[in-house]
Amino acid sequence: MKLRTTSAWFLGTLAIAQGGDPAAAPASTTPDAWERFNDWTIAGVLHPNLHLHGVGGFSTGEIGDLSSGGHDPKRETFSAQAIEPGLSLRTKYLEGFANYLFFQDAEGDWDGELEEAFGKITGIPGGLELKGGRFLSRFGALNDRHLHGWDFVDAELANSRFLGEDGLLLEGAELSWNLPLGMDPGFTAIASLGFGDAPAHSHSHHEHEHEEGEEIPHEGEEAFLTDQVWTARVVGRYRLDDFHAFTAGASSAWGTNAFGRDSQVLGLDLEYLWRENGLEAGGRAFRWRNEFLWRDVDAFSQHDEDEDGVIDETFSGTYHESGLHSHAIYTWNSHLDTGLRLAWVEGVEDFGQDGRFRVSPSVTWWFDASRRIGLRTQYNLDSIKGGDDEHSLWFQLSIALGDAEEVR
Repeated sequence: MKLRTTSAWFLGTLAIAQGGDPAAAPASTTPDAWERFNDWTIAGVLHPNLHLHGVGGFSTGEIGDLSSGGHDPKRETFSAQAIEPGLSLRTKYLEGFANYLFFQDAEGDWDGELEEAFGKITGIPGGLELKGGRFLSRFGALNDRHLHGWDFVDAELANSRFLGEDGLLLEGAELSWNLPLGMDPGFTAIASLGFGDAPAHSHSHHEHEHEEGEEIPHEGEEAFLTDQVWTARVVGRYRLDDFHAFTAGASSAWGTNAFGRDSQVLGLDLEYLWRENGLEAGGRAFRWRNEFLWRDVDAFSQHDEDEDGVIDETFSGTYHESGLHSHAIYTWNSHLDTGLRLAWVEGVEDFGQDGRFRVSPSVTWWFDASRRIGLRTQYNLDSIKGGDDEHSLWFQLSIALGDAEEVR
């Protein structure tokens, strides 16, 4: 693993959707036979990869009600959570990425969808780059991270509820700018501005069931951003030295929801990272990431339309909701990580979405020093307002083949 300059190292850590992470660098800088096998580069330009994820376990609750993300565990039987073939394109001024995701649903049937397919112009004077196509927006600390880059088995409660089951996916364009602040060389910042429409997903999601006969004015999923969506993010990293770094970001997304009215999501995130060996490979590491999200939704329903077409405005309103999550990941060595996640969402009664609190300790064992094959064990305690506490235990096997660094 080559040492990076301050700016390049920071840019690499922002590409959190790739499988690698500076807090979990390989123990060795010399490629072994396993790493040489995974060098699938074609003509130095195309870089394919393949990520495999299987998951299974046990739960005291209804798994469909407990899942928040589109690719959370769907049943207790061990099954394919995701099979992700991907391809990166790298040239001097043009880059790109595309991946498809196959998975098994709650009945064990196979389904699939195109997750990302975008091109990117780099090296534009002034520190600019332009991305276009279908992509996960640079919103918050986690939205543009693929499943194979998650620290936990399942998605974040607030991200799934506010941005969509699979995060905020846009078909449009995004402009990023490496800000020339001229400050301490240990400080680097990037600003991004995106615009596009959010495509609908085929798989369905089930919220916690309410009592029979209880009227819910609005379908909660219609609160998601759908058309003419704008996103903005500013993120900066300050390295105190080679061993300690702080990253802070602010994000906003706004546009038209499925009600035909406006939605807005705001986010603030802060991360502390310590690495025992600094910019060198290997050693222990600790990362503590926190993110707060808030949304404003203008909702509208035609549930009470009279024979003259007049709609009862009591079914219209503006709703606010907050959510947060906090992750702590400790890397003991190149083979072992332990983690703890706390997550909370406030809930909106008129959307049929309850307040929830989740505690998730996890242990991940990597069979190889390059962290391509891993087994993760995770326990979830879900406390849902108006319901009983539910307990789940999940086992996830992950295998990464090919290029470990995707174009983001």
